[in-house]
Amino acid sequence: MFRTGDIIAGAECEDGERRRYTIDTLLGRGSSADVYRALGPSGPVALKVLRADPAAADRARERFAREFTLAAALTHPHIVAMYEMGTLPTEPSTPWMAMQYIDGPDSSVLVPAPATDADAAAVLRACTQIAEALDYAHSMDVLHRDVKPTNVLLTTDRLDAYLSDFGIAQIIDEVSALPRNGRISGSIFYAAPELLTGEQLSPATDLYAFAATVLEWLTGLPPYPRPTAFAITFAHLNDSPPRLSGRRRWLPRSLDSVFAKALAKSPAARYDSCTEFAGIVVHTLRDIPTGGAS
Repeated sequence: MFRTGDIIAGAECEDGERRRYTIDTLLGRGSSADVYRALGPSGPVALKVLRADPAAADRARERFAREFTLAAALTHPHIVAMYEMGTLPTEPSTPWMAMQYIDGPDSSVLVPAPATDADAAAVLRACTQIAEALDYAHSMDVLHRDVKPTNVLLTTDRLDAYLSDFGIAQIIDEVSALPRNGRISGSIFYAAPELLTGEQLSPATDLYAFAATVLEWLTGLPPYPRPTAFAITFAHLNDSPPRLSGRRRWLPRSLDSVFAKALAKSPAARYDSCTEFAGIVVHTLRDIPTGGAS
């Protein structure tokens, strides 16, 4: 781990000097990487540093590099921007990447507690912005494959949302659902049926996870809040999508069919795009005030 004041040298600038990133504070620790707030030449950045098990170091470095390559090819106002990637002079070398720093929390803060209502305005803004980001990524032949509340970052004022963490993203023509070890990549709470059964993935797979995320922002729970991975998987494959109006009284019944389509078992039965789905959600809820606790 780094300490405040530690310096990481980046790429060489036009004047021959190397960019310098000065560590400010640890933002979080993931399963394989640490993320720091650092001060770069033009202001704060988020610095992600790989922290891999030596037994899986080669695979982790390959995935880390792939994440940077795919995300760096995407330029969108609601996708976290990538700046540069480098390595630390360790043995073996430790890769890091510098990216856009978002000053707020992840969108788990939009998930309402049982006795509270959703922040509808913030949810609808995030819904629109992330839908546009996903459709743009799909237009660039990139599937995110891990859309969920913790992979959407917010500014402190909640006016802007950003799609982040392309750690398991893939090019559309290359995607397959199951890795060699048979384990599911991504969070099972938001996993589309075709991801769970090892079928071909498509933009509709991201749409399913996105709809599950929006559903949680509105109701406080993912589609199938079951106690075990087996039960969650069974529900994704067999259970009818939940009725949002049954979970929160302020949500209109007309929204139930919207999410039923977005969460359809068959990818072909879902909406054609994330923005189509988001547009209907926003239109349905725009003039509906949240009620009391429900």
